[in-house]
Amino acid sequence: MRLVPFEYAGHNPAIVFINPEQVVAVRAYANSTHIYVSAPQKDGAPSYYPVREKADDVIKKLTG
Repeated sequence: MRLVPFEYAGHNPAIVFINPEQVVAVRAYANSTHIYVSAPQKDGAPSYYPVREKADDVIKKLTG
């Protein structure tokens, strides 16, 4: 399993490691990028991680 590090954009900045095989979508926002993963939240809503990297950089890291 390959894990890719990203800067978490939450209240407590940290490094979050994402498995590219679990990513289903990437969405750009003004101040962050959301990486959506295949595991839903308890209420069935999509799970995502907000990261500080720009969407283009996220895609490069995930596909590289």
